[in-house]
Amino acid sequence: MSLTITDEAMRSPDTPHTARHRGDGTWEVSWLPKRTQLDRNQAISAMSIAEWVGQIPADAGPEAYSETFWVNIDGWAAELGLTGPDAVARASEPPS
Repeated sequence: MSLTITDEAMRSPDTPHTARHRGDGTWEVSWLPKRTQLDRNQAISAMSIAEWVGQIPADAGPEAYSETFWVNIDGWAAELGLTGPDAVARASEPPS
């Protein structure tokens, strides 16, 4: 994993999604456009999901999604009030 985190942004070469600090202590993540009040830890969780999803080839079958993948995704998604499958579906879409 190569998630880069600064005081102003988060990004990874494994995903086109990004997170940015809004200047008021909150963060927004490109795959969660309606949620602009994330805290830093939630933004890290969201970007971790996007990074892990970005490492799976688009044409991969179910075998690409290991138990470890789902354990991590489900944990991070729960921090965002989402299910793992919902988070994977959203993070799989390109940024708007």
